[in-house]
Formats: sequence, structure tokens, C-alpha cells
Amino acid sequence: MRWLVVAHEKEIPGFRERVKAGFTAHALGIGQFAALAELARLMASEKPAGVLLAGTCGSPHKEDVFKLFQCQHFVLPFVEHEELPEFLPRAARTEAAAEFAGLPGATVLQNHGISIEAAKFSRNQGYIPPDYPRPVLENMEAASLALYCHEKGVPFTAVLCVTNQIGSGGRAEWKENFKRAGEILAQKIFF
Repeated sequence: MRWLVVAHEKEIPGFRERVKAGFTAHALGIGQFAALAELARLMASEKPAGVLLAGTCGSPHKEDVFKLFQCQHFVLPFVEHEELPEFLPRAARTEAAAEFAGLPGATVLQNHGISIEAAKFSRNQGYIPPDYPRPVLENMEAASLALYCHEKGVPFTAVLCVTNQIGSGGRAEWKENFKRAGEILAQKIFF
């Protein structure tokens, strides 16, 4: 059985009621730590055939707002004056848990929240391999979940709808666009 997961059930209208046969619905929690802890707890008792994350994200490009992306490439942020130990994975390409025809690919950069400084977001892209697809999207949960699934041999796909341009107005734009993005996700995810 594959899992359809979201950070919070409010991300997609009627999330649990609309889940199709072949999927089990789970709300994992908001942020990389809560979502990863819940995924690990669930996978301790059952290994899914795949995990499909539906969620929202930011993009450096205003023209991406309300576009959907299918993501198989995930990266942890580079933090100035800090370095990850060499044995920790910084990036991963996951095997697809689901395919959505016509959706462009993108790379997801993990962040703790909505970036309000576009230049800092750009500087944090230091671990992105040059062959990973563009644009680079910002999301709070996807990279942690993807790296965990990759490590456990579980296919993982994120389908993300852009709600905001990364920058000083990102939080207000996210709030304004959150509901519509959820409706767009619901139309694509639930066919």
C-alpha cells in the first residue's frame, strides 16, 4: 500500500475523504522534525510501497506561483560557517512513488520556514548537484522525508504547488494563496 501524506490536513480540502483506493492517508506534522518523527514512527510498524507527499512551497520566481511540480530531487541547505560531516547525505534523488504526466520537475531545498530573504535562500543552495533540475523550491518537510525514504529503500515523490515568491512578502503571499494551492493539489492528486 502506498501512502499519501501531507504536513497538515488543512493543506488539501477533504484530504482523508478523497483518498483513492491503493493509498493510505497520513498527516505527518508541520516542519522537518515533526514530519520526520511521525513518518519514522509509522514506518516502524509498516513499510509502505511508496510515499507521495502533497504540499505547498515557495519559488524564487513569481511566475511559478500556482504551478505544480513533481519532485524527485531533494537537498539539505548549506549553512554559512557550518559544515555537515562528510558521512551525512546532503542530497538524494528518489525513486518515484507516483508519476504525474505533464508536471515539470524541480529540486526541493529544505528550510525551517518561509525565507524572507531571497539572497540567503540562494546562498543556502551549496549542496545542490549541478545536474539537479531547476527551479529550486523551498519546502519545510520534503527533503527530510525524501532522505529518510531513500535510506529505507522506499520510493518517494513530492507534488508541490507554489504559493509564494521567496522574499520579504513570502509569508503574506503564502497566507493569501494557501487555500487555492490546496484546491489545485486536490485536482491533480485525486484525478
